[in-house]
Amino acid sequence: MQLRPANHDRASTSKQSEFRVASDKVWAWLEQSRVIPSLRVAANIPAACASPSRIVFLLFGTPLMIGDIVLRLSDAGKIAIANLDLLPGLARDSAAIEFLARAGVSGVISTHQDALRAARSQGLLAVQRTFALDSAALANSLRTLEHFQPDIIELLPAVAAPLTIPMLRAAQPNLPIIGCGLVRSLMQVDELVRQGVTSVSVSDPSLWVV
Repeated sequence: MQLRPANHDRASTSKQSEFRVASDKVWAWLEQSRVIPSLRVAANIPAACASPSRIVFLLFGTPLMIGDIVLRLSDAGKIAIANLDLLPGLARDSAAIEFLARAGVSGVISTHQDALRAARSQGLLAVQRTFALDSAALANSLRTLEHFQPDIIELLPAVAAPLTIPMLRAAQPNLPIIGCGLVRSLMQVDELVRQGVTSVSVSDPSLWVV
């Protein structure tokens, strides 16, 4: 399946056009990256840099560290997508998003749509973190997608994907879905991709090989 950026809910601007071009490249990388490193500690930066994936999820880093981490990833040909909800010292507001954009990140992960709207206004990818812990949580996620369509859905836990993807696809057939959480083997990765997940993000460096 050929992936393309979701339709944005903002008027077009020159910055938006720059984002559209960059986003096309990200989709191509996403299609080729079955395992996306989720970087939780500095000790694993070299492994993330050496991984085949062009995308790295950044799940740690204070404001004093983030610029250097993103630069190391960039020098290795990676793009960093930062999980705003997990970064200490940053509020979930437009100032934090602007800071991350200036630090060089290419996208923002969050459960908060206001943060994702701010990310998009800065020309960054908006990745909606979605929990599918039960039917009520999934129904709430589907309702939020009616008000804001992100560029990517990150679905947690990944093992719930086979049960939830049909409903997510029915609501948003063109959105890529990245599974995250409770993945322990490459066999699981292969099965999740077979079930319709675009890619899987994992924090175990031993799995950053495909």
